[in-house]
Amino acid sequence: MIPSDIRLYSWADVEEVLQRIQKQGQWPRCLVAARGYWDQLDIEVLPEREAEAKEWLRSLFESHFRIDPQGQMTDSFIILESASGSDRLLPVFFQESNASAPLPRLKPSLSKPTVLWKPYPDDWVEPIEPLPPDFPPVVALHSFKGGTGRTIHSLALAKAIAKKQQKVLLVDGDLESPGLSWLFPLEGQPISFADFIVLAHGDLSPVSENAIQLTSDRLANTAKDGIYLLPSFRSPGFTSIQIRPEHLIMGSKNTFLLTYILASLGKALNVDAVVVDLRSGLSELATYLILDPRVHRFLVTTLSEQSILGTIRLLEILAERAPAQDSDPRLVSILSQVSDADGDLVAEADRKLQEAARPFIVEDRFMRVVTPKDDRLQVLPASWNEVMTLIERSPLIDAIDPLVESLLARSVAV
Repeated sequence: MIPSDIRLYSWADVEEVLQRIQKQGQWPRCLVAARGYWDQLDIEVLPEREAEAKEWLRSLFESHFRIDPQGQMTDSFIILESASGSDRLLPVFFQESNASAPLPRLKPSLSKPTVLWKPYPDDWVEPIEPLPPDFPPVVALHSFKGGTGRTIHSLALAKAIAKKQQKVLLVDGDLESPGLSWLFPLEGQPISFADFIVLAHGDLSPVSENAIQLTSDRLANTAKDGIYLLPSFRSPGFTSIQIRPEHLIMGSKNTFLLTYILASLGKALNVDAVVVDLRSGLSELATYLILDPRVHRFLVTTLSEQSILGTIRLLEILAERAPAQDSDPRLVSILSQVSDADGDLVAEADRKLQEAARPFIVEDRFMRVVTPKDDRLQVLPASWNEVMTLIERSPLIDAIDPLVESLLARSVAV
């Protein structure tokens, strides 16, 4: 039966029906794989099982599945929605196959697979190789919506780490709407995150050794109070990038190369942590880091219903697409801009987040922190020193101290 929220407008909707069947573990034994195209659906079946596959498709798509012996190239069709009253047909082609599905791999992407295979059991996933123990932890701060104070928390986290006599690399990972970058005079910046991505993409080394060496060399003498800043761009004149993070993994054996090279750059700079301020929403860059279970993922949300619901959806995606291993760090939820009168709202938001984070709670992988509202941080001054002075005097520093202690303790432990 077609799910009630799906209308068969195109091949994409047909493929969505099959993908849900796959996720629900209802994939029939006779089917090997399915691949949708704009003008047809290809089905691979076990030898001598085509008739069984057709009967299954009939039971699934009901009146939308048609067998027409008079068809010229195939006798099987799926009837799509039409405004004219005449049928729009998606031809279905069958091919016998004994192919085996490839071992599932975690991939830092929300894009749908090009081929739907008979699913493996949930625990049959090729594990990600841990980062080397001498690499600093990578922290990614992310929010579903803007206006949550994510950038302020990134700055506060970097400042709190530096106050403990530790060094940190702070990366402006928002290539569409940079935030951190404007706190430094952009003119004359020696190198940027955009430069780093382009250099890594063109590096012949599989782990971008030359790009890391050049970038660390240019950043070597730029630290301010123990904080290195890697801005999104070098100059206000640079507002676009030809090579994007998703290009890094094309053809690479390491689909999580971005995490590796950021941690490797941190090691080259001898920092104790790498903190990345990501763009809100599900951008490609954000997904490449938050879908890596080795990354310390800090999800920042206000008490706004939209922000909470968006964060819940993020937690559901992470539980589905980025299951953690025993050695991976805990997931962190930060409830920001909370006032003394928000007790009931905090309790309700916490209940919803705890429920969504249940897969992480079971293994003690979820941590929640509440940070206070501070009107002084609503409108920031233009200079780095003034901003850091405000943050240092804010109760925000004390509120996130448990995160810093946990982060640095883990760094020392490994």
